[in-house]
Amino acid sequence: MAEALAGLFGSIDNLLAHLGSWLVQADVGLGMLLLVGLSMSLSHVFALLANRLNARQLLWHVLLDGLVLSLAFVVNCFIDMLLLSLYASKTVHPSVFLNGTAVCLLPVLFYFFVAAPYVGDLIALAIWLMVHLNVITLLHARFGLPYAEALLLSTPGFLLALWLIWIEFRQSWRQSYSKLASELDS
Repeated sequence: MAEALAGLFGSIDNLLAHLGSWLVQADVGLGMLLLVGLSMSLSHVFALLANRLNARQLLWHVLLDGLVLSLAFVVNCFIDMLLLSLYASKTVHPSVFLNGTAVCLLPVLFYFFVAAPYVGDLIALAIWLMVHLNVITLLHARFGLPYAEALLLSTPGFLLALWLIWIEFRQSWRQSYSKLASELDS
């Protein structure tokens, strides 16, 4: 029994050490994903301000939404890596891929401009198109895939990320407007 527990804790210790080394290697990519999530979260800060949230509530919403939005991009990256390894038979270390996609996500750092009235949707569309083209170019340049194959491999993860982000934004906006409406009814 003691040997089994020692073996279990030894394997958990090895797993945590491997995960820690991977996180250290992917620090640029993960840091960029967090900044991207925060930038996207700031795009609806005006709706949160309209609800008369105090500073702590506002910070809480921005951070939580930023983490959820970052998670959508992490899911996108893992789907791209999975499709790349299955379809193109290219093994990719997650930290290398995350650090490579960090450059592709640079346009999303300006997502807070989507809060601009009248032109916000146009800015969002331009940013999303630039990100998708950047990922296609990354797959072509780094992994030698033709553009058509790179488009085919990157589109499912991209569409899933868009869908997850749409759900998050829709939920945030719905909560903000329902709170504001309840205050106006009172």
